[in-house]
Amino acid sequence: VLMGYGYDPKLMNVFFRPFDRYMTARLKTAVPVMYLCATGGVSDTGGIESNFRGLDTFYELSVSDTVRNGDPFLKLVIEPNNLVAEDVFRVFVNEEEISMEQKNDSNEMEISTEQKNDSEIFGSASSALLENINQISSSTSLDDPTSPQSKARKWLLEQDPFRGSLSTSRSMNRYTIAVIYLSLRLPNIAAHLVGQEDECSWTGVTCDAAGDVIKIDLQNSRLTGEIPSEIQYFAPTLEHVDFSENDIVGLIPDGLYSLRKLINLYLHNTTLTGTLSPKVSNWAELNNLYLGNNELVGEVPKEITMLRKLRFLILHANKFNGNIPSSFNEMKSLFYLDLSYNDLTGVLPESLSGCTKLRHAYLDHNKLSGPIPSSYGRLGGDWIIDLTMDSNQLTGGLPSKWGDKKKLLTLKVQNNNLRWEIPKDICKQWVLDGNGELVELGADCNICRCDFCRGRCYS
Repeated sequence: VLMGYGYDPKLMNVFFRPFDRYMTARLKTAVPVMYLCATGGVSDTGGIESNFRGLDTFYELSVSDTVRNGDPFLKLVIEPNNLVAEDVFRVFVNEEEISMEQKNDSNEMEISTEQKNDSEIFGSASSALLENINQISSSTSLDDPTSPQSKARKWLLEQDPFRGSLSTSRSMNRYTIAVIYLSLRLPNIAAHLVGQEDECSWTGVTCDAAGDVIKIDLQNSRLTGEIPSEIQYFAPTLEHVDFSENDIVGLIPDGLYSLRKLINLYLHNTTLTGTLSPKVSNWAELNNLYLGNNELVGEVPKEITMLRKLRFLILHANKFNGNIPSSFNEMKSLFYLDLSYNDLTGVLPESLSGCTKLRHAYLDHNKLSGPIPSSYGRLGGDWIIDLTMDSNQLTGGLPSKWGDKKKLLTLKVQNNNLRWEIPKDICKQWVLDGNGELVELGADCNICRCDFCRGRCYS
């Protein structure tokens, strides 16, 4: 359905650019094929103010209607500067339908249509939208008809039931979410995209009162693709991302590091590869970072200690190597630290003792060496709960101050090269003695003389 040149060609051409062909529409529901509305004019008027009337003169097509080429659909009356021009929109049905369907036993969205120039297909009304898409997606991806970006653009501009009736920002939200769905291979993609006007009600998407996307939660959704860099479009508002418990592959994209408002990032239990970028410093608002049980490599970037608001830092079960960053004393909010099951080397950083709010610290199953710093007696203040350093190459003994940790539940230091006997004050924290809350002490038999070590120590 497309407007023609009008009964007064000179006047109508002021308002609407000439088109060489019709835009096709698929007519199969009992709703109007196209809605038109304007308040203070249209964007292609060259600055001439205009008002629309006559928009109530349209025909709804019922399921039983016989639609024929040339049938009148909408009569539009335009009154610019006290002049009147009328145009009648007529139905034009192309034999070639644009279809979006889910392949059998596949999560790919198939879109087939004749290759045409964007301006021929979409017209000037979508020029701003196309420009925005080109800013966040590479030309290489958009030119590849098999890419998630190309498929999302085609869906948005050719098949979205609400195309043309939404603002550019709303349309960009829909494009970006569609790219995320397609790139991550969300099962049954077509069902998630078709028929819902409000993208804030799409699967896993939450918006604030202004309609801005603030949360994307696709945890345990059988995702098997990659995280697209287009997620950066939500940088001004996105606070929560959860793609955990999926079979996601590939790298952490640069676009994810652009999310400066991010508070929660859950990417654990996937199969992400590559390194963790120094760009983590962009996540200044981050409270929770869960990257455990992936295949990440390289050093833990020192910039991670710049995250002053971080409470949970979970990097366990990856392949991180090198030294633990040395500036943990800057992380005043750190509550939970898990660096276990990696290939970390070097000594324990003194700075970790400055994390006075730390309650849970898991450093086990690495290749850490050297003595346990005496300053670790201050670790977590008097409130440390879980402390595991087992299965490393640590030497010396345990800080005597650990005997003052009345809230300590778990202490594991077995399978190291420790030689000094465990302080008796630590033994006194055994919960059954009524002096503390210690319920698990893991230690080698040669250094543990506590009564409760008998039968429980490691030889």
